[in-house]
Amino acid sequence: MIDISISEFLSLPESEKITHIKGQAVLYAQQFDREQLDYLCELSDACRKLRKSKDGADFMATLLSDKTALNFFVQPSSRTFLSFNMAQSILGMRRMSLRDAKISSISKGETLADSIRTFLSYVDMIIMRHSDADAGALAYWIAAKSHRSELVNGKKVPLPIISGGSGTKQHPTQSLLDIYTLEKSLEEVGGIDGKKIMLVGDLKRGRTVRSLSYLMKNYKDVELYFAAPEVYQMEEDILQFCDDNGIKYKKIDSIKEGLEEVDAVYMTRIQDEWDGLGAGAGHVKASDAFTFKKEYLDLMKPHCCLMHPLPKRDEIDVELDYIDDKRIVYWRQERNGMWMRVALIAKLFGVDKDIIARLAETE
Repeated sequence: MIDISISEFLSLPESEKITHIKGQAVLYAQQFDREQLDYLCELSDACRKLRKSKDGADFMATLLSDKTALNFFVQPSSRTFLSFNMAQSILGMRRMSLRDAKISSISKGETLADSIRTFLSYVDMIIMRHSDADAGALAYWIAAKSHRSELVNGKKVPLPIISGGSGTKQHPTQSLLDIYTLEKSLEEVGGIDGKKIMLVGDLKRGRTVRSLSYLMKNYKDVELYFAAPEVYQMEEDILQFCDDNGIKYKKIDSIKEGLEEVDAVYMTRIQDEWDGLGAGAGHVKASDAFTFKKEYLDLMKPHCCLMHPLPKRDEIDVELDYIDDKRIVYWRQERNGMWMRVALIAKLFGVDKDIIARLAETE
């Protein structure tokens, strides 16, 4: 039970909010340590392997068949929404969705807090994507104060809240699937430890690259290359986090400047929706220096992987979508996201050990 007021909780820095959450919600990338990340990657692999057989798929569909999830997405989303929806289906969960605040009582003036308390009367878990960076923390506090709880590994815990993207600052489950993708892509060269990772594009407002930067504190001798025009460069809070946690980084002026040195390239689009602009007349085109061209494949290391959280627009040559090159991993990255979210939900509800045990029986 959380013992401070909502205003006190929301005023805390993220590092202190994490001490209250204690793994009972997923709101911030930095709440995960190396042991948890390694375990979630292993569990994602186990889920993937077990579901390859009909018996395994049928077993997994029984694990949470008594639970209902609400996917509360009031910001546009296709990948994250569908990924969570499919992950819940794999585990047998019933699913509800609310994707437009205009058709909810929020449009009548109901507070977000009252809406969340209402939702918790009907469902066992909420996945939420919201423009308000504090929306997930608000939901967690309400869940912790709610009369309903889950019994996980013999302990009563609040109903799980998972952020599916929060303001411009955090996208924790995307960072988890990015770690899973990096580990799998770099497996033959020792994984993430000791690698150089280039982050490209709108780093200032890209919650995916911010969240991934936070997770680098868990890996040894990683160096980040921040490739962006100055107007979109990484903000000072992430740079300070890197300094405080011994994460090496440098800013570069183009993709090409560091391409031959790095082990992964993580592309992002210009986040012009935060300017009130859409993909029409107001679309900001990626500059030439920060567009990944087909010929750049010749400069990449044999093991270097090209990633993108998607959706993409013009920052990657469209030809790359259909080239048979194992280093182009952004479509596999999507699929990895579904398995990581299966693993994460299974862990939150305490059925992860059932998956691992069942897989062991079949091997």
